[in-house]
Amino acid sequence: METFFETLAQHRGGYILRADLLDRGVSDRQIKDAIHQGLIVRLRAGTYAPRGHRDLSPEERHRLLAFAVQDKLPSGIVLSHHSAAVVHTGASFGVDLSTVHVTRRGHRTARTEANVVHHGGLLPDEDIVEVDGHLLVAPARAALETAAVAGVEAGLVQTSLVLGGGVSEEELHDRLDRMARWPGVSKVRLAVVWASPQCESVGEARSLYMFRMGGLPVPRMQVEYFDADGTSIGRVDFAWEDFWHLGEFDGLSKYGRLNPYTGANLGQLVVDEKRREDRLRELGLGMSRWTWADLAHPAATCRRIEAAMRQSRRLYGQAVRTVIA
Repeated sequence: METFFETLAQHRGGYILRADLLDRGVSDRQIKDAIHQGLIVRLRAGTYAPRGHRDLSPEERHRLLAFAVQDKLPSGIVLSHHSAAVVHTGASFGVDLSTVHVTRRGHRTARTEANVVHHGGLLPDEDIVEVDGHLLVAPARAALETAAVAGVEAGLVQTSLVLGGGVSEEELHDRLDRMARWPGVSKVRLAVVWASPQCESVGEARSLYMFRMGGLPVPRMQVEYFDADGTSIGRVDFAWEDFWHLGEFDGLSKYGRLNPYTGANLGQLVVDEKRREDRLRELGLGMSRWTWADLAHPAATCRRIEAAMRQSRRLYGQAVRTVIA
C-alpha cells in the first residue's frame, strides 16, 4: 500500500488528491485509515502526501503545499511572497509556512481563504518565472514582497540569499524603486540596504540583523586566514578586524543534518573545529560563537560579543596575522 501511495504521488510532483484515490477505488474510510496508520499525511483538505513527507524540511513541505494549492487554482495564478521565496532559496525565517501566498494578475483586491492569501495587483511578464512547471514571481520580487509583509529580518534573510544566488544589487534597487508606493516599503528598503550576498545561511543573515539592531560594527564576512607559510587555517563567518576578533554562527550546517561526518563521527567534527579555533587564536585573534538559541536573545548576545571584542583589542591589538578575503 505504501508503494501505491508513493507511485500515485509521483504523477503529481509529490502529492495526492482525494479525487486520485477515489478514482482508484480507495474510499474515504480507507483514506482516514491510511492517515491514522501514518501511510499518508494530510497537507490540506483533499490533498495528501506519502509518509516520506515527514522527513522533508519545513521549506520542502511548504514548496509541496504551495504547488498543490496552485495546481487546484485557475491557470495564470502565480505563487508569490514567501511561497515563491521559499521555492527560490530553499530557506525561510519569520513567515507562516502553513499559509500559501498567490497573486492574481490584474485583480486589485486581496482576500484570504483556507490558508491561502490571494493578492491582487499588476504583475508584468518580466516579474514571472517558471520553476518545475509552476509560475512564480522572480526571486528578487519574492524577496522584496516577503520583507513587505513579514518585516525587516525576514526580508533581510531572503534578499541576502537571492543576492548570493546571483541576483544583482542593481536589480534589487530597481525593483525597490518601483515599490515606492507599496505599504511597508520602509521595511523593504532597510532589508535591501542591510542585505549581503556573502551570507551563506539563514543564521548568518539573522546575525547581520542582530549586529545592526544591537549597534555592533558590521564585520567583514567569509574571511580566510593563513599561517606564516601560506597554509590556510580556515575561513570564518565574521571578522571585526579593528578589534582583532572573529565570529562564528554555529548552526545545522556544522552540527545538524548537514554535518559532513556520519553520526558516529560527530565528535570528530567538534575536535576539528576546536583545533581550527586554537590555530586562529594563535594568530592573536579572539573568537565568539553563537547559536540559534542565542539569536533568540539578541540584546544579551550582542553585549557578550561586544565585551569579547573589546577584550580581544586589549589583548591582541599589536598582533600580526595573515588574512585574505
